[in-house]
Amino acid sequence: MVKIKQDLLPASASNRPGTRINPTYVTVHETANISTGANAEMHARYIKGQDARNRQVSWHITVDDSQAIQHLPFNEKGWHAGNGNGVSIGVELCVNADGDFIKTRANAVQIIRDLQKKYNIPDSRVVSHKFWTGKNCPTNLLKVWSSFKSELAGAKVSNPKQTQTGSTQVKSIASMADEVIAGKHGRGHANRRKSLGISQSDYEKVRAEVNRRAGVTTPTSKPKKSIRQMAQEVIDGKHGNGHTTRRNSLGISVTKYNQVKAIVNGRLKRGNATKSISQMAAEVIQGKHGSGHANRRKSLGISQSQYNKVRAEVNKRL
Repeated sequence: MVKIKQDLLPASASNRPGTRINPTYVTVHETANISTGANAEMHARYIKGQDARNRQVSWHITVDDSQAIQHLPFNEKGWHAGNGNGVSIGVELCVNADGDFIKTRANAVQIIRDLQKKYNIPDSRVVSHKFWTGKNCPTNLLKVWSSFKSELAGAKVSNPKQTQTGSTQVKSIASMADEVIAGKHGRGHANRRKSLGISQSDYEKVRAEVNRRAGVTTPTSKPKKSIRQMAQEVIDGKHGNGHTTRRNSLGISVTKYNQVKAIVNGRLKRGNATKSISQMAAEVIQGKHGSGHANRRKSLGISQSQYNKVRAEVNKRL
């Protein structure tokens, strides 16, 4: 039986809204990070880092094949599912290449069952990320969603638990705009967003609706980043690990991401053209590139395929 390890975000973290909720749903996600070592521990570090804070993302618990780590109290809002943020507990399943996804799935079923029992949440309200936003997540589980849901059969309860107002209705952008106009969320964008308990992207939608009703033109957005700018950000590690994670963070199409990827690969290849696999392996053994595969590869500034060759050479020598 998998146990939950608590490693909560600091109360001061900008990606911890701090808003109390009465959870009536469980939202299932996958991390989309297939990198070696991208387990629950790694995501516990990530959610506390600058990238997660900048992107204003947070969820309640991450599950891998050996443990589950809790990042937020289950009765506190996270930013993981659009309009589902205010009513659901976010559960992330790891998909790291060196993990056992079958065990991860089994552990997630146990965790979700426990949450259902604790908060009286029926199977019908265990939903995918796609349910709220249309995003193809959890990618793997969506292919076998009926089978996954059948594993939760032992956790069935009668009727959905209602909120204090007697309604389970999730607030729409329009209703939140009504509240802002009515002055229910104070003044200033930061204060209003915190009071609403929504992500920056959702707040921009509310703001646009408020401006539309007031006849105000929404300021034009900042110029889009060039392919070269995005490539440099990827090299600098600003968009995480794994192609899916990076593309989602950049918010671009597969076609554009392939252009970014080509420039990244070209720059990394030129930057390390003078060093051989043997030389880089020697530096890794000497500790010049720190600990952990992700950190070492970033320090070396090489592609995953090149790093795999370096790693093989290191293992051969050791």
